[in-house]
Amino acid sequence: MLDFEGFTWQHKDLYEEFYRKSPVHYAEYSFSNLWTWKDSYPVKLAFDRKNNLYWIKFKTEHLASDGICGPVGDWNDANIDWQDALSHFEANLLIYDVPEQVKEILSSHEILGTKLQFYDEPGQDEYVYSVQELISLKGKNFAHKRNRVRAFLTGYEWDYYEIKPENFQEIMDFQERWRLNRDLSLESEEIESLQDENTAIKLTLEHWNDFKFLGAMLKIDDSIIAYTIAEDLDGESLDVKFEKAFAEYSGSYQAMNQLFLKNHGFAYKFANREEDLNEPGLREAKLSYNPVKMLRKFTLRFSD
Repeated sequence: MLDFEGFTWQHKDLYEEFYRKSPVHYAEYSFSNLWTWKDSYPVKLAFDRKNNLYWIKFKTEHLASDGICGPVGDWNDANIDWQDALSHFEANLLIYDVPEQVKEILSSHEILGTKLQFYDEPGQDEYVYSVQELISLKGKNFAHKRNRVRAFLTGYEWDYYEIKPENFQEIMDFQERWRLNRDLSLESEEIESLQDENTAIKLTLEHWNDFKFLGAMLKIDDSIIAYTIAEDLDGESLDVKFEKAFAEYSGSYQAMNQLFLKNHGFAYKFANREEDLNEPGLREAKLSYNPVKMLRKFTLRFSD
């Protein structure tokens, strides 16, 4: 069995080395994502040295026991003994958020292929967009977005700024106002989720110089009304980690999205806007930006 260790900062260098080797860089598996959400979703890590794979164990109130997800590493490495890699886990154990390429490799495995069952996880699939499409907003598919952006750009006296350390307290003050405004119409579970997000944002700002974070904000009358924080995943893809706006400013979300990519994301090919978590409103919003691909994930069950 693998030895799962408590998640610490000391894991960062080795974990990131194998994250970079992963053929596809899922936002969920970036070290910064695990770290900034660790207080809400505690994880443990295990490194399979024989197969050069990292596995993650996470705690959640929705499961009777700890869950396993992963792996992180070069899934295409011919030296991986997948039969050995899965032997560390009990039969009939579920492994969550298995990348699509891993599913394809295991499904075609000479021995394992008949012992595996895979289940869709549509709420965990990550939405990926063309940065150039989100900047230009050309074509009829983006007509509504163009109109919303135009409404904001022409309807308000606004200023755009890069987020710098001296703005961090302003960001947290805005975030608290945004969250309290949302709390008025939410159930207790949703309120708790927003509080968890606040903690993740605070940790993101505290570790701004430890990761390849970048961000920007919009101000009206010298007060923040929207901001975006993203991370460079691999030089090609940006993970848009947090994007907030006061919706009473018409088009603020759409303008924040476009202006950030136009000014700070133009060198990237893709923007990853993460999962919809099976929330209908979030799914509708993410689909409305016309993703060019989905990074799919699956639940795996295997038997002896």
